[in-house]
Amino acid sequence: MTHQQNMVKRTFCGVRILSLFMTVVLLWSIPALTAGSSQQRPIAQSPQILWKVQSAHNTIYLAGSIHVLQKHDYPLHHTFDDAFSQSSRVIFEVDLDGLSSPLAQKNMLKKGFYLNGEILANVLSKDSYAMVKTQLAELGLQIAIFHRMKPWMIATAVMTLELKKLGFESAYGVDQHFFEKTQAAGKTIQGLETVEFQLNLFDQLPLSIQEQFLLQTLEELKTLDTQVNEMVKAWKEGNVQHLEALLAGMRDYPELYQALIVKRNKAWLPFIESALQEKMPVFIVVGALHLVGKKGLVSLLKEQGYLVVQL
Repeated sequence: MTHQQNMVKRTFCGVRILSLFMTVVLLWSIPALTAGSSQQRPIAQSPQILWKVQSAHNTIYLAGSIHVLQKHDYPLHHTFDDAFSQSSRVIFEVDLDGLSSPLAQKNMLKKGFYLNGEILANVLSKDSYAMVKTQLAELGLQIAIFHRMKPWMIATAVMTLELKKLGFESAYGVDQHFFEKTQAAGKTIQGLETVEFQLNLFDQLPLSIQEQFLLQTLEELKTLDTQVNEMVKAWKEGNVQHLEALLAGMRDYPELYQALIVKRNKAWLPFIESALQEKMPVFIVVGALHLVGKKGLVSLLKEQGYLVVQL
């Protein structure tokens, strides 16, 4: 296996982490949530990041996923499993089987690496390149390893490595958990997007945005442990207000917010409404931050007149 192929294998799940949950992006302009900032609620009374949506014809369940968790975060609250058991089929953002396919690996190389002889030193400004070199060195990494990678891909690779150091892995993500349960139960699987589409979300970002994205990612890694643990805490508590506060930070970066959240939510809505016209319940798993906020799927479905209840 070549060095590039090895790097692809190690970072491919990181694209899913960033494109579906966008840990770093959401932390750019907000302070860490403090331990005392959320009202403590008894576990028995805590809602989940899970909604029941009803039409005149059918019921669907919208489950908000965190795409990296730790082994000790399981088992999930029984409400998730109850909704899953009642559903005839499951819809994910992408069919996770496709992530390990040869085509997906080929697309990662094509989208994430400079294959035309370009190198990072020529792409970034001198100041940015020096800053990236220094911050990578502080993480014990040499910039030469990344010289053929595009800025967004470097952010993905480094984020993946640092999350793994903290014990957070996509293998324990909520979507991966239910994907494996779906396969074991023999239920039908549908993906709302293709792997290539998700790669394009980052690859099509202007270079200036990619550069800023990389710099901010490296800076935020310094407080990654605190930030990720606080987000997981808010998710476990079903604290919609805190998740909406995280989402609000993206609005300072409208191009990213529109591309990664708003446009995708609108594109998914017809598929979700179609499921509401079926005769058997459907379980839908998407990144938690796609469900909350004024542009979130929960609000969009309420605007369409469906009965929506947080479980």
